[in-house]
Amino acid sequence: MSTPAPAAGDAVAAVLMELAEIREQVTGLRIARADDQSRIADLTVALQRVTGQRRGGGKDGEQEGYEPIPAPRWWQLAGEERADAIGRLRAWVAAVFRPGYGHLARQVGPCWEQHDLCLYLLAWLSELHAAIFLAPERLLTSEADWHTRLLPAAAAQMAAETGGCDHLAPAGDITRTSTDPWAGSP
Repeated sequence: MSTPAPAAGDAVAAVLMELAEIREQVTGLRIARADDQSRIADLTVALQRVTGQRRGGGKDGEQEGYEPIPAPRWWQLAGEERADAIGRLRAWVAAVFRPGYGHLARQVGPCWEQHDLCLYLLAWLSELHAAIFLAPERLLTSEADWHTRLLPAAAAQMAAETGGCDHLAPAGDITRTSTDPWAGSP
């Protein structure tokens, strides 16, 4: 029986080393996949809690919790349909946004109804607010994200949109007052 040449033995050892490394990578990928599946399952449960959706629904097959309305297509809405959609937002702004969000709400000009960007943002803000705060179970991470990231970013966009428009200045006057524009006349 002949023994393989040293070069062949080195090649076999190198292949076995590569095979061992690949085996470790595959094991790592399997673990990562299992972790991902676990996270996806946890996120699915959290989403179901936020939206109130459960398998089998609530009593008599009804869904529990809040179910968002279809997103308004502002660019297509006109007349009474647009007025109704704005009225829904106006009610949320008056009941939740203005009284509850202080300086963030005061940054947004009262002419927000005349700015499509504000309508887009307020539509999802009001729906997300309802989905979070009307959920059957309280999810603190959703509330924290809403208050520290989503709402301030949207308010800043609306402030930029309404802050430089002509709606607040009287005809012929390009200066703006520093008072709260939502408060009406001084």
